[in-house]
Amino acid sequence: MIFVIFGNAPFPFPCLANKIDAIAREAHEEFFVQAGHTDLSFSQVKWEKFLDHSTMFEYLRKAEIVISHGGYGTLSEALKMRKRVVAVPRLEGEHNHSQRELVTALEKEGYLLGVYEITDLKKKIAEARTFKPCEFKPGNAGEIISQFIRDEFS
Repeated sequence: MIFVIFGNAPFPFPCLANKIDAIAREAHEEFFVQAGHTDLSFSQVKWEKFLDHSTMFEYLRKAEIVISHGGYGTLSEALKMRKRVVAVPRLEGEHNHSQRELVTALEKEGYLLGVYEITDLKKKIAEARTFKPCEFKPGNAGEIISQFIRDEFS
């Protein structure tokens, strides 16, 4: 199963939606899409606009491949589960910031495959089938911030 995550930010992602529906039309496997604020009635896939946290994690667990927008929260959850991730970053204007820099950095480290032109999505899905992601080791920003607060305000 391929799980596609558009996220919860109030920004549509129509280029990804249209491409997923077109790819699913030719595919012989199940797709499930969490479409968020993208208004498209998918004709080839099962979908919901939003999922609660536990349902999203269940789809993540079941997925062979995860296709996601380039937001850190969603990507980090999929990467911690050692999923094969294909990330399609939203660009400046499609979001309140560009996600390209993050996706590029994570791809360079071997954690995921990035899609920078939507026409490359089908090829990247094929690559993902044999992709072996590196083990994701999230940073310790929370610990550093907590220690700073303790040091400064104790």
